[in-house]
Amino acid sequence: MNWRLPATLVLLAAAAASGWMLLSGKGAPPPEPGTAEGDRPDYVLEDFELVALDDAGRESFTLRAPTLARDPGTREMTIATPLFLIPPREGEGDAWQVRARTGWISADGDQVRLRGDVQAQSDGTARASSTLSTEALDVFPEADRIASTEPVVLVQPGSTVRGVGLEGNLATARYTLQSEVQIRYVRN
Repeated sequence: MNWRLPATLVLLAAAAASGWMLLSGKGAPPPEPGTAEGDRPDYVLEDFELVALDDAGRESFTLRAPTLARDPGTREMTIATPLFLIPPREGEGDAWQVRARTGWISADGDQVRLRGDVQAQSDGTARASSTLSTEALDVFPEADRIASTEPVVLVQPGSTVRGVGLEGNLATARYTLQSEVQIRYVRN
C-alpha cells in the first residue's frame, strides 16, 4: 500500500474539520473586556469639537482635538493634544483656554487630567489675563477647580509666581501654591 493515500486522506479530513469549525463559529470566543485583545475603544473621534453640558444643561466645557478614544468598560476617554475651552460660570470670571499633549476625561465628565506641557490662559474679560504653565493639571469643570502636584508658573500682569503644587478656583481667580513659592514683581 502506498503511504501517500492515507496521508492525503488525513490531511483532507483535517482541512474539512477546520473549515467546518471556522464557518460554524465554533472558533475561539471573543476577547473579554479588560484583556489585551479586548482593550479596543468602542469609538474613536478624529478632528472633532465636543461640547459637554453640566446637569443643568449649561456648557461645562468645549473640547477640540485631533483624536479621542473611549474605553467601553470604564467609559473614560483619552485625548491627543486637547484644547479645552472652559466658559465662565454663570457670567462670572473669565473663560479659559487649556492645552496639553494628552488628556483624560472621567466617565461622568466631572474630572479632566491634562499631562505634558499644559498651558492655561484666561481671556481677561473679568480680571487681568493670566497664564498658567505646568506638566500636569487636573481640572474639575463643574466646580471651577484646578489642582496640580507639579511645579507651576503663574504669570499675571505685573507678577510671575512659581511654586510646587497648586489648588485654584477658576471663577474667583484665587490660587494657592503649596510649596517652594517665589514671586517676582515687575513694574509697569
